[in-house]
Amino acid sequence: MLRSLLRTPLVRSVPRKACGPVAGLAVILGGCAAAGAPALAPVAHAASAAKDPYGDWVGMLVRDKGSNCPTKEESLMQIMPGHMLFSPETGTLVLRGVPDRKKQHYHAQLVLPGNKNHPVVLVFEAHPVGDTFEGVYGAADCRAHITLKRPGK
Repeated sequence: MLRSLLRTPLVRSVPRKACGPVAGLAVILGGCAAAGAPALAPVAHAASAAKDPYGDWVGMLVRDKGSNCPTKEESLMQIMPGHMLFSPETGTLVLRGVPDRKKQHYHAQLVLPGNKNHPVVLVFEAHPVGDTFEGVYGAADCRAHITLKRPGK
């Protein structure tokens, strides 16, 4: 049944902005029901990541160094015209930033209070490569890379 749903063409297109700032949550829940998009329906994105970076991007972090990397579940990057989010393992930690589409520079970070007034800094950097984003996630005890694709690709 799932294969037949994935092969079924989308009857009407739904703009990505229809889901608003909760688009990442809409991906997790299987679609934006409020906009009338059928769950699990594939969405075609012909534009490259450099030309159309806005929307949701998902991928798995791959550990390069360290021992405490969030590599067990899919991570989510969401880019909007005025801000961007990155959530390792689509968890509770959300790194925030402002995308620079002209320079093709996407940076997000989160500063947490640490022991003895030493902050813990989590950083994410990404840049478009074809129809994907290549990124690097860094923390004091982890360095990992990631390839992000549109959900459903």
